[in-house]
Amino acid sequence: GMSMVEKIIIDADLCIKLGGSNKYRYLHDVLPLIAKEIYMHTHAFGEVLMPASAVSQLKDLITENKVVLVNGSGLDSKVRAIYDAAYRNLERVMIDATRPNKNKGEMCSLAYAKAASIPIFATDEKDLQPIIDKQLNTGMDDITCIRITDIITKAKDGEIAVPRKVAKALWIVAGKRKEVFDNEIWPVTAE
Repeated sequence: GMSMVEKIIIDADLCIKLGGSNKYRYLHDVLPLIAKEIYMHTHAFGEVLMPASAVSQLKDLITENKVVLVNGSGLDSKVRAIYDAAYRNLERVMIDATRPNKNKGEMCSLAYAKAASIPIFATDEKDLQPIIDKQLNTGMDDITCIRITDIITKAKDGEIAVPRKVAKALWIVAGKRKEVFDNEIWPVTAE
């Protein structure tokens, strides 16, 4: 049967990529199929400025209570201490002195995930998992990144209710190559 992830926290770049089309509202329609509870840090939300199609789909999800905005200020002091410690651990390796805001959305999201025990960070950054493993994952409340390719794999394996046609469109909307999808990701099998 369909297994949904319990809780995820989402990144700005994923929203920007999935929300790239006005005609197909994939961000709005597919995101709720992935997880029962979807969170987004207010800092990451503030990074979704373009395209307008992504902004409007995200705002609709929030209005419909399908995405919940969160940040560190709402946490009680014990949990807040975990948030702050996680943030500092990430800051050590992720802060770019020339562009101090560059990774802030990811850092805030991951710190929140650690503090609130959210096991999945939905992002399209491919180099984050080794950093998370080293800086945050201790064997308790570990965090795994899922990327657009992972979402498509879940669809292909029947774990989420997304048909091939939609998965392929998602892939293309996200700026990836159609041939790769057809040949490697989800080939059409001869009946």
